[in-house]
Amino acid sequence: MDLTPIKVRGKKRKHNEALQAALSNLRASQPRAQTSPRNRKLKKQKTSTTAAMNTLQGLPQELLEIIFLYSGNIAFPRCSPSLGRKLSARAITMEFTMQYFFHTVDHRTDTRDRKNTSDPVIQSDILSCRFFTYDFFLGYVQRAHDALIKLRGKAWEKAGVTVHGVSEFEGLLPFKFTKIPYLSFAQGFHIPERLLHGPFTRNKTFLLYVLVSLNGEIDWEGSMAGEIAKTGIKEAIKEGNEHAVAALAVLLGVPKAITVDLLRYAVIHCDSSINILRHLLFNAQILAHESPKDMFLDPALWAWADVNGSKGEVLIDMLKRADAFDLEFYFEDNADWTKIVPFPYGGSRFDARTSLNNIVRELLMNLYRNYGRKITRRGTTEREQE
Repeated sequence: MDLTPIKVRGKKRKHNEALQAALSNLRASQPRAQTSPRNRKLKKQKTSTTAAMNTLQGLPQELLEIIFLYSGNIAFPRCSPSLGRKLSARAITMEFTMQYFFHTVDHRTDTRDRKNTSDPVIQSDILSCRFFTYDFFLGYVQRAHDALIKLRGKAWEKAGVTVHGVSEFEGLLPFKFTKIPYLSFAQGFHIPERLLHGPFTRNKTFLLYVLVSLNGEIDWEGSMAGEIAKTGIKEAIKEGNEHAVAALAVLLGVPKAITVDLLRYAVIHCDSSINILRHLLFNAQILAHESPKDMFLDPALWAWADVNGSKGEVLIDMLKRADAFDLEFYFEDNADWTKIVPFPYGGSRFDARTSLNNIVRELLMNLYRNYGRKITRRGTTEREQE
């Protein structure tokens, strides 16, 4: 009787060496199986490693804020969405504004030769940002006001010196807020294009008016801002927005860009108020003799005036005075000045309540020829240009 074989676990079994050699030769002779694309993809995913975090984005919040504040580059937060989120807080944008506005001037002295490092390029970039609204501007005025008092110390408190601040902007009277000395706007800063066209909301209009009063300029050569302003003033006229017209009329009056077509549009197509026409004609007359076009003697304007009664008579009188450079800003005898948007100049530079004479006319022409630049002694001007 044959015995039944029993397999003992854990015991080594002997294999036929010839059989093992044959199996090895068979495996070597067969082609290697192809790996499917799906298997290759899975294998690749398993062997891939996680990329290291970007060095800049991985920096602590405090270091990012320091780099941003001292970079002088407002485009820094736009490098990535994560940087934008980290550096968009009001506290950071306000500190950046203080860094490149208030702190660029040595406020410890009131002399004309005090140190000034204001950069119109950086300031223009800051003004063009969406966060720089009229409310933000008033917040900057308050922050700069508090910083100035802290800088001057307790001596001012004992002396009872008054430091004008945000309250000077109530009513938007340029002869008040243009005298604030610590805002530190650089000569030649550009007004953002987003403020030069409609629709003109209240805060947008107020910021435009204030920046023009602080000698903001249009970048005529390096942008389309001039063309945008030409379109924007038509929108402001159509809306009847006197503050916007007052600001844009100055910006377009300087390069003699208030044309007879614009006057026709305001008078004939929009039937604008006398206050709107006041700003257009007052600005148009200042440098009109340098490029005579007889805009104030336009037959279409006079024909409209002939058939529009008392308003037409007032327009004809304004056209005659503007043609002779004799149109004063407040030309009515019993005008309520509180209902008229002031001319965007004030203080020592020009007072719109002044009657026109040869000296005042020359001052106005110099203001427009040198718009945005200080009018000082010749020697000082030459040093600044150097």
